[in-house]
Amino acid sequence: MSAPLLELRDVARTYRVGAGLFAKKRVLTAVAGVSLQVGRGEVLGLVGESGCGKSTLARIILGLEAPSAGEVFLDGRPIGSIGRLERGRLVQPIFQDPYSSLNPRRQIASIVGLPLDVHGIGTAGERRDAVAEMLALVGLAPHHATSFPAQLSGRQRQRVAIARALVLRPALVVCDEPTSALDVSVQSQILNLLMDLRERLGLAYLFISHNLAVVHMLAARAAAMYLGRVVEQGEAQRVLTAPRHPYTAALLASVLTPDASLGLPQMRLGTVFPNPLALPTGCSFHPRCPLALERCSVERPPLRQVDGDGLVACHLAQ
Repeated sequence: MSAPLLELRDVARTYRVGAGLFAKKRVLTAVAGVSLQVGRGEVLGLVGESGCGKSTLARIILGLEAPSAGEVFLDGRPIGSIGRLERGRLVQPIFQDPYSSLNPRRQIASIVGLPLDVHGIGTAGERRDAVAEMLALVGLAPHHATSFPAQLSGRQRQRVAIARALVLRPALVVCDEPTSALDVSVQSQILNLLMDLRERLGLAYLFISHNLAVVHMLAARAAAMYLGRVVEQGEAQRVLTAPRHPYTAALLASVLTPDASLGLPQMRLGTVFPNPLALPTGCSFHPRCPLALERCSVERPPLRQVDGDGLVACHLAQ
């Protein structure tokens, strides 16, 4: 069996942050022992509240930050042994804000072609042809090549960001909330484009989002993060329709519905909020869990198999 395209083994990331002029620095735990795999051509959705560690994990995978502990393997090799340029050919990001991630002083053709210039791929003419092909592939007209980001709509700017990420034909694309800054009417167009490009180019996606409906639409597998840990993962259809972990169930309960008679969703998670500066003992979710047992406050449940390929970190999942 071939190695997964991306593999994380017990990856952790902590920071030391100041608490005042004379106070000792405290440890902030952004990621705490995450293990994940993404196969070639696969879409893995990563969901969770803001601040749960999703974006930190993305930066580690992209090589923008080093893990404090654990290992990251890309294409079967430790990510630290892969040079910066080669890593750029294997994995590329699509960021949340399509405007702030584009250089406002460069024309679109220059923005999309910059990775080719940096990697020294092809002649100048071949690079121009590659840029034109990629712009057409993401649905932009030839005249957009000479435009500046400020002259484009949000939808068009996100298509430029996608073209820039894919011009090197990477194997893995890390999509960090790629549609959350867009109007709802535009989001479906970008999501359909991403899925079409995945089929055409054989891409794998790590799709990070707090929008469960988007992950349900795109991903074959899904993982839910809470306070830096993966608390549930498995086949997306099951995780996002019949969750085994109380936190995943709470995320589903928080989703707004078109039915006005149902009112606002009630998560019923109390008044305790997750604090990465002071992780609770036992299960990290137990202070907010409506089903918590005494055991949950002292014994941290391991992420273990409970149903087929499903993994759940909960004492009640047995």
